[in-house]
Amino acid sequence: MFNFNWLHNVPNGWGRLLLILAFIAPLLFAFTLKRKYIYEGAGDDAWWRNLKLWIVLIVAVQIAIYLYF
Repeated sequence: MFNFNWLHNVPNGWGRLLLILAFIAPLLFAFTLKRKYIYEGAGDDAWWRNLKLWIVLIVAVQIAIYLYF
């Protein structure tokens, strides 16, 4: 039914690149959020509650893993 023979000619690096771009998409989305929205409902503006910090950390770890393997 589905013929994926054309993928045989695509280099492996393209798949890795597309996967890394998929991790960068939420990173870009998080950086578009306003500070007021990130801390909404929080008791204080502690540094560890900042979504931008955590998304950078998580995406960096994921990209490092996929670049290594």
